Amino acid sequence: MSRRTDSVGGIGGNSVSYILFDMNQPRHLLFLHRLACLAAISVILVGILVLVGWKSDMPALYRVAPDLPPMSPATAFSFIFTGMALLLLQPEKPGAFQLMVGQVLAVGGILLGLLMLLKFVSREAATAFESVMSVVGLSTLSSLPSSPQTGLAFILTSTGLLLLSLNRPKLVNVAQWSALFSVMALVVVFFGYAHKENMFYVFADDVGIALHTATAFALTGWGIILAKVEKGFFSIMASNGAGGLVVRRVIILMALFPPLLGWLPVLLHSSWLTHTQVESMLAAVMVLIVVAMVIRLAYRLEAEETLRTGAEDSARQHQANLAHMVRLNMMGEMASGIAHELNQPLAAVANYAGACQRMIHAGQDAQRLLEPLDGIQKQARRASEIIRRLRAFVRKQQPHKIQTSLEHVIHEALLLIKTSGGKHNIPLMLELSDSVPDIKMDAIQIEQVILNIVQNAVDAMNETASQCRQVMVRSFVNPEGMVQVNITDTGPGMDAALRECIFDAFVTTKGQKGMGIGLSLCRSIIEAHGGRLWVESEAGQGATFSFTLPVE
Repeated sequence: MSRRTDSVGGIGGNSVSYILFDMNQPRHLLFLHRLACLAAISVILVGILVLVGWKSDMPALYRVAPDLPPMSPATAFSFIFTGMALLLLQPEKPGAFQLMVGQVLAVGGILLGLLMLLKFVSREAATAFESVMSVVGLSTLSSLPSSPQTGLAFILTSTGLLLLSLNRPKLVNVAQWSALFSVMALVVVFFGYAHKENMFYVFADDVGIALHTATAFALTGWGIILAKVEKGFFSIMASNGAGGLVVRRVIILMALFPPLLGWLPVLLHSSWLTHTQVESMLAAVMVLIVVAMVIRLAYRLEAEETLRTGAEDSARQHQANLAHMVRLNMMGEMASGIAHELNQPLAAVANYAGACQRMIHAGQDAQRLLEPLDGIQKQARRASEIIRRLRAFVRKQQPHKIQTSLEHVIHEALLLIKTSGGKHNIPLMLELSDSVPDIKMDAIQIEQVILNIVQNAVDAMNETASQCRQVMVRSFVNPEGMVQVNITDTGPGMDAALRECIFDAFVTTKGQKGMGIGLSLCRSIIEAHGGRLWVESEAGQGATFSFTLPVE
């Protein structure tokens, strides 16, 4: 398996192979996983830059504008924790050391979030928080508080990361919902920045959620969702179908729009355009983007529809070719019976022709030749009808559904099977309801289904010593309003194990004589007509094969 890896130094000189991406993944899934990785790296960089800003006294790195709340050092430090945890826990199967470090970082993020939250209500928590900051060399900056909203967001995202590390679908689902709830809550913060309503992002005085804090949380939330997007509630995004394509396009728009809206006041700080003008321009651009996405999506769906239609046509052609091959094989199996059936009218024609010759040589009246000549005509028509049925049955043609009499199709099938049934002294009984209407179907394919099932019944009863051997074909309209055909035999039946797999491809009870595709093909034909084929049977009690066809 082709993978992209980096080596990370481990304990005691050992190395841990950190798998970034499985290159054998589908392209769209690989793209989503790369976005999650990019989100993790971006969050880490934001945390590092803000800490550098505080350490180097560079306000531009930790405060986006003089009148807006800054990102505190504790928040920046926590982002480094959560970003590294996301980066380590993203792979499908992280190494043991990698998993342990990721989980420790996620727990650390939860604890830092709790301390941020409790600092506002407990002096002991504030003391503990200052102790943690002094350990990492930020004791001089620990007095700068983070907002309780920030602490709560860290608890949610870090809990999501911890659940993500357990790699179980239900827990991944909870992690994704936890991340989505955090992202949705941030929409209010971005709205506040967009409309300069500080009540949505300021907690007290200079304490609030900084704009880049909200952006980093949004990146973390989407990173958690995309890290294992193929699992959990958001697995639709990993789909290669039209639904997955639509969701991916909408999610990208949904992820970008709130942060862009929130950054407007900062971007307009030195601009000659007013906030309202740029907001209107942004709305117009977003509309154009949506229209462009819809057009591109329409082209993509059209291409997929063309491919799907082509695949369906190819499958239908393959099924038609397979059906033709099976019909030829069935004719081969019935060749001796067909030859016998043709031999009778041909022998009669020869006898009648000999009689005509003798009568002519004897100088008899021409009127007496009419009777043997009439016999020749009838027997020739009989042979011609047999050949017509055979040619119609084995002719290779495209599936074509037309309104057809089911009774006529059943009679045509039984006329073909008659030779085999008569040869084994197995009577073919009919019980056809007059209430069955003409239905839209491919007559040759339905004839093939009936012929295949009846031939199987004849072959099965040929192997049993039962004195009462017969095949009964019944047609009627069932209570669901569909036409139903039951084909019942008095053969050996089948046990439960055989019943379960009788319609599977290459399953046969005829040993080397059978291909095992007849009944599988019959089911495909019936399902292509909108019906259903099934069997009811018990060992030693015969079998009843039934199929339905819709009445249009």
